[in-house]
Amino acid sequence: MKKYILQSLIILTVGAVLGVVYNFLSPAGLPLFAAQDKSVAGFKMMTTDEIKLYLQEKGNDILIVDARSPEEYSLGHIPGAINIPDTAFEEHFNKHLNKIKKAQLIVVYCSGASCGSSEEVASQLIKKGISPSKVAVDQDGLPGWIRSKNPIEFGTGDKK
Repeated sequence: MKKYILQSLIILTVGAVLGVVYNFLSPAGLPLFAAQDKSVAGFKMMTTDEIKLYLQEKGNDILIVDARSPEEYSLGHIPGAINIPDTAFEEHFNKHLNKIKKAQLIVVYCSGASCGSSEEVASQLIKKGISPSKVAVDQDGLPGWIRSKNPIEFGTGDKK
């Protein structure tokens, strides 16, 4: 009986070690340690509830930016949001430069936590000289906005 338990432990240990080594070497491997602070690029992460509070308190000082494609934007977006897709950042950044400069807080969102476009646009804004303290990412994205039963607008709504 001891022999079988010892063999089982050896097989389990070897399997675990091989699994960790494979995961470490694999480009698609899972991270072995929890991610550090998500504000690595210098911007803040905000929830839908926090954004709603800012909108109520700050009024026009807050600029909401939709980082999704123009097609996705036209299918539904946060009311008053402008569209600056990560795939056409320069063109849309220049188009909205005056609004961006006037804003006290710029909140960027996309299709949710796994999207990544909002972080990319936020990083690009900071690279363009916008203070990191003025840039935030909506960690809930449009799905969180809708889940909270907030209104959405449809169409190209991008005001020039």
